Amino acid sequence: MVRAQTISRRRDQAIFYTLDDPAGLASFLAHARHITTIAPQDFSLDYWGLLRGSISPELLQAARQYHIRVMPLVINRGFAAWQATRMLESPAARDRAIGALVATARRLSLAGWQLDFEGLPWTDRRLLTRFVAQAARALHRHGKVLSVAVAARVNDIHNGIYRNFSGVYDYAALARNCDFLSLMAYPESGRHHPGPLASYPWVAQVLAYVLRQVPPDKISLGIPDYQTDWGYHRIRITFWHRVGRRIYRHFRWIWRLIGLDGQAHTHPGRLHWDPALRSAYRVYGHHLDRHIIWVETPRSIAANLDLVSIYHLRGYSIWRLGLEDPRLWSRLPIMAPPLRLTTAQAAPPRHELPRLRPHGVRNLLRASR
Repeated sequence: MVRAQTISRRRDQAIFYTLDDPAGLASFLAHARHITTIAPQDFSLDYWGLLRGSISPELLQAARQYHIRVMPLVINRGFAAWQATRMLESPAARDRAIGALVATARRLSLAGWQLDFEGLPWTDRRLLTRFVAQAARALHRHGKVLSVAVAARVNDIHNGIYRNFSGVYDYAALARNCDFLSLMAYPESGRHHPGPLASYPWVAQVLAYVLRQVPPDKISLGIPDYQTDWGYHRIRITFWHRVGRRIYRHFRWIWRLIGLDGQAHTHPGRLHWDPALRSAYRVYGHHLDRHIIWVETPRSIAANLDLVSIYHLRGYSIWRLGLEDPRLWSRLPIMAPPLRLTTAQAAPPRHELPRLRPHGVRNLLRASR
């Protein structure tokens, strides 16, 4: 069970991502009291530094009505690595992008932005860190925040995933410059190594590694709430059968890339529970046509949310509204209304005495005699 009392006191972070779709908006309207920050994936930056996108007026109006902060995602256009690299290398493009982020945040009264640049090579690490530092300084001057979505890893071994996906994120440097990181502790598995999206041991291992570099109050734990079928093995007899399967896998990959994963509660079949992984799965089909679908259920999500309390993290970031099992909401705490958003204040001068309660003053005088 989620430690609701502990999490609810950390009222600065219960982030939910959404797309511009009816299911996400309906879920947001129905469960706004569980949310402190809504993060629509509606904006992108291209290689010229041009900001493209817009937010649904209905979502903006609802967020203002419920006093929920809006922090949109801004991605590298099409998640294309070359778009991000060219923008990060160009001083003019960086200035154009930062200016657009500041102007749009002020015009729409946004809390700030979450930068979600994905698919970049690890050689762009210095470029990404520099851009985050520059953008954060500009946004902070106007009372806005900047967070960064980062992919998870458990070591710095330069394998293919590190070189082409996760190695670009310098956790320590990014955390120093931005307000917080949303640590995407998923997907743990893939079609070449099928398994759960975010098992409890994996997420704990990711946090243990990242917390050696980043303070816990700068980490929002990224959690998935959907189901994934990594595919299945079957005998392919004919050439046309092989071609058909390749076309099917290609369009299924595009379907997942744009975020249209299946809801966690829609597929028929009995649900099984793995107590070691703290993950749920379904099995259907027969013999060579058997599927194993890993499902993020309220029970598995609650197990990972316990880590937010155990490690005293800033909060959690859940992808995404409209995909969740409706029973999840009964496991989540009701969040207090968010405070007015401001940037971190500077520490008081060393000569300034802290404010003490009356009994504290008496104790201080007694100790000085």
